[in-house]
Amino acid sequence: MAGFTITVPDIHQGPGYLWYGVQVPAVGARLLVDASGTPVGGSPTPMGASEGPATFHMEAKIEEISIDQETAPVDAVMTSENAYIEVTLKESSLQKVVHALAHATYSSGTDPGLPPGAQNYEQLLVGGLQVVPQAAVALVSPRRAFSSPGKFMVACLYNAYAKEPFQIAFTRTKEAVYKVRFQGLAVLTRPLGDRVAQFYRQI
Repeated sequence: MAGFTITVPDIHQGPGYLWYGVQVPAVGARLLVDASGTPVGGSPTPMGASEGPATFHMEAKIEEISIDQETAPVDAVMTSENAYIEVTLKESSLQKVVHALAHATYSSGTDPGLPPGAQNYEQLLVGGLQVVPQAAVALVSPRRAFSSPGKFMVACLYNAYAKEPFQIAFTRTKEAVYKVRFQGLAVLTRPLGDRVAQFYRQI
């Protein structure tokens, strides 16, 4: 068809890398990543290997306005919005798992009561009313055919908390995995239209 163009490099296919505790970008700026896609600034924790797609979700709830004099809606208004990052993770380091829970405390140490050679441990404690941890979270996906430097698609929730219930199952026939969903919250000190998330692509 005349005038219709297809740009093959713009067809994206690549894994998603989830980072917890990234630096919140300044207003008007992007979440910076280096040539390998690692977020710059903050104290980013790589959440490790994942299974299946890593999803960045943005949604506006739209309510239609109808009047009795017309058969079709006459207007539409946004009444709420929703943004989250969701992924199924595979690594069982509790220092990473703790970020997937809204009510856990992490600690590590040595217990001489455990068998020799296996006395180091890490653990999570839960129970009781807790302040829900919140942090900036990013999902970074490399674009195909770009290296030295790489180019990436970057999604960032400015402030998020772990919403999904934690559940992990153990079986002989499959790796243990757990699902995490980081739910975006509005940052009221940012300007209207830039309070929840950003999504950009290096070109």
